[in-house]
Parts: sequence; structure tokens; C-alpha cells
Amino acid sequence: MLPIRLIVGFALLSLAHGQDAPTDPRALLEAGPHVGPEGQQLEELPVTLDQAVEFALRANLDLERATVEVAVAEANALGSWGTFDWDLTSVVSYSSDERPGSNVFEAGSIESEARGGSLSLRRALSTGGSFSVDFNANNTETTSPFAVGDRFTRDGLSMTFVQPLARGAWQEYATASQRERDLDWTRSQETRRGARQDLVRRVQLAYWDLVAAREQWNVSVSSLQLGLELLGKRERELAAGIGTEVEVLQDQAEVATRIEALLLARNELQRREDDLKLIVLGDPGSELWSKALIPETGLPPEVDASDVPRWADALLVALENRSDLRVQRVAIESARLGLLRAESERLAGLDLEVSASSNGQSTDPGQALDDTLGWEFPGWSVRLTYNMPIGNRVARQAVVAAEAQVRLARVDEQRAEMAAVAEVRDAVREVRYRTEAVRAAVTSLRLAERQLEAEQARYDEGLSTNFQVLEFQRDLVEAQRGESQARVEYVKARTQLLASQGLLDGRRSQ
Repeated sequence: MLPIRLIVGFALLSLAHGQDAPTDPRALLEAGPHVGPEGQQLEELPVTLDQAVEFALRANLDLERATVEVAVAEANALGSWGTFDWDLTSVVSYSSDERPGSNVFEAGSIESEARGGSLSLRRALSTGGSFSVDFNANNTETTSPFAVGDRFTRDGLSMTFVQPLARGAWQEYATASQRERDLDWTRSQETRRGARQDLVRRVQLAYWDLVAAREQWNVSVSSLQLGLELLGKRERELAAGIGTEVEVLQDQAEVATRIEALLLARNELQRREDDLKLIVLGDPGSELWSKALIPETGLPPEVDASDVPRWADALLVALENRSDLRVQRVAIESARLGLLRAESERLAGLDLEVSASSNGQSTDPGQALDDTLGWEFPGWSVRLTYNMPIGNRVARQAVVAAEAQVRLARVDEQRAEMAAVAEVRDAVREVRYRTEAVRAAVTSLRLAERQLEAEQARYDEGLSTNFQVLEFQRDLVEAQRGESQARVEYVKARTQLLASQGLLDGRRSQ
């Protein structure tokens, strides 16, 4: 049990702060950090860094949305090439009419009945033109004396080829829309890749923040235990008549402060757990919300910056691999396609049309079909059509706007590259700085430990005061906090370095 003087001291301090009851430090230590909103103990779930990343890649809603967008863009890209598929159209018709005779040879009324059908096979060509084959057949029954017979059939077959020679001509223009859809697909893939890497980055940073919060909890626990040990020692000295009441009160006040620090550390630890859960979980009803995440991937015992590349070398890797830069390059290609179309549409229209036809007519449907397919009565035509809008201001200004869009896309790319330069330089510098910071923090921790040991020895010899011992304890606690936080910042800097180069794919960042 805690000494009576300790409980009484906490009670006095609690009353001085307007509290109804003291906080039992032993109960606080035994409860640990994993306490739910209702005060219940949470089930612990050990999680490594790789497992946290895997959870996020499976369940994160932002990444799932980016994946669906890739599927949409893929379907649109593949479907856009269907513009050049064959198109078949068929028509079946029937008509019947009766009219009065229009001359002396047509006595009475003239009755006619017609049955017809047609097939049209058309295809847009990747050269910008089109090709079509049309066949039609019409069977007519009539009482007109001028018809070739009471019943006769007329068939027709035609083939037409149209090719623009200026405006809208050739493959680059004709397939521009399809290539834009392909670029949209590429853009969505790069966007998903960037979302995945950003997700991995956020998971790793949140994981290391959780590790840091747990380290700070451990430091707070150690600090409180150290304070309790010192308080117990001072109480024993007071009971033996070799200590003072002031020293006991000093230690009691210090213990109360450290209890407050421990409560803050527990709250920070639980908050960091929720931050990580928000990233890796995609279901508000997941059972993991009611579990305490225990990070199993520890901080590196040794730090080293010998493998950190020069910033210029790291930048070359970034320019090749960063998804945001790749997206900008896709935007430039898309703008260039827009310029290509605008320049083509500024030209005069010059279209070549070549057609061939064959017809057959007979009272025998079979004969009419044979004559048509055998080209017994052929026909040919060639037509050249020229069109030039006077002034052509719409098309000319469209070219100006498209050129500006290309320049704008290039400026955006340069801006993105400049941002990459700044980010890479900062990431390289940060890793090197954090490496030295860890080494300095380790040295400070060792010195703080030695200083506390020396001051405690001086106190035992009567050469120091309890207040000075407490000061050195505080220095030790701060050195412990600083050393663990320095290691956390080191691994986070490693993560940022990989992210700045576009290389973060779930690997450990140490």
C-alpha cells in the first residue's frame, strides 16, 4: 500500500485544486493507457507497420474511389475506339396508295402497292473519312399502264468513300478523341498511384505518431514511478527524523504534476490510435474501433544517413517517378491534342467523295438481283467539295486559345517541378538533420542520467537539496522524451524522403 503520508498529501493537493478525491497513482499505473470511453479495459491488437499499411490498402475509401475511377476511365477509353466499328442499319417498308388517272392512257384509278427493304453498312475511318455500302430492294405491284409490268423489282447497290483532304483529315485528327480518352485513363492510373502512395505515407506517419505517443506514455510512467520512489524515500527519511516536511511536500507536488502529465499522455495515445484507425479502416462498424492498437514495429536502434542521396540525384528519381509530375505531363499531351484539332479545324474544308453504284430492274426479282450484283448497269461519280468560312474568326481564335492552354499546361508542369525540387531538398536535408538530432539526443540522455546519479550522490552526502534532485529528474524526463521523439522524427523523415521521390510503396521507411 502507498504510505499514509502520500495519500494524505494527495488529498491536500486535491482539495487545494478544488477536487473531490485524489487520483490514486498506483491505480492509474495499473490501469494502463488502454481504457475505453466508459472506463473499460480494451482488448489489445498488436499491429506492425506493414500490417497497418495492408489494412489501409484493403479498406481505405479514398483509394477505393480512385480505383473505381480507373475502371470508369478504362471503359471510356476502350469504348471510344468503337467509333471505328462497323454500323449496320436495316429498314423494311410497305406502302399502298390509290390515285386517279392523270391522262387518257390511265383510265380510272391507279392502284399501287410497294414492299421494300434496305441494308446499310457504314464505318468511320481512322483517316477522318468514311466508307459505306448500301443495298436496297423494292417490289412494286401497280395498275399503271406505264410500268414495266404489273409486278416488278428494282434493286440498287452503292459504295461510297468520303475522305477529307484538309480540315479534319488524317489519323492524328480522326483519333484525337480516342487518344484523349486514353490519356484520361493514364491520368486516372497515375492519380490512383499517387493516392496509394499518399495513403501509405499517411499510414506510416500516423503509425509513427502512435509509436511516439506510446513512447511518451512510457516516459510518463517512468517519470511517475521515479517520483513515487523519491517521495517514498523522503517520507522514510522524515519518519527517521533526518528529513524535512518541505521536502516531502515538494515531492508530493511533483508527483501530482507527473500524474497530470501521465493523464495527458494517455489521452494523446488514444487520440493517435483513432487517427490511425481513421486512415486504415473503411467501416464505421468495424470491431477494430473497440480494440487498442499496439504498435509492434519499433524505432530503429541505430540511425545512419550514409545512404541518403545527393538532392540532385534524388530529384532525378523524383522527376521520373512522382505521380503528380506524370499527371502534369499527361495534361500537356491533352492540351497538344486540343491544339492539333483546333489547327485542323482552322483549315478550309476540302472533301473528296468517290462512289460506285449498280442497279437492276426486272419483273423477275431474281434477275433484278443478278443484274445488280453483276454490275450490269454500273454508275460512277467523283465529287470534290470546298468550304471556307469568310473571316474564320471562330476557328482562328480557337487556335489561339489552344496554344495558350499548351503554355498553361507547361507552366503548371514547371510549377510542379519547382515544388518537387523544394520538397526533395527539404526531405534530404531533414533526414540528415534528424540523424544528427538523434545522436545529440542520445548524448543528452546519457548526460542527464549521469547528472541525476551524481546529484543523488551529492544529496546523500548532504551537498545538495531535494529541489535540485527534482530538477535533475525533470531534466532526465525531458531528455527521455526528446530522445524518443528524435527517433520518431528520424523515421518520419525517411518516409518523407521516399514520398518526395515517388518511391513510397509500402516498404519500411527505416
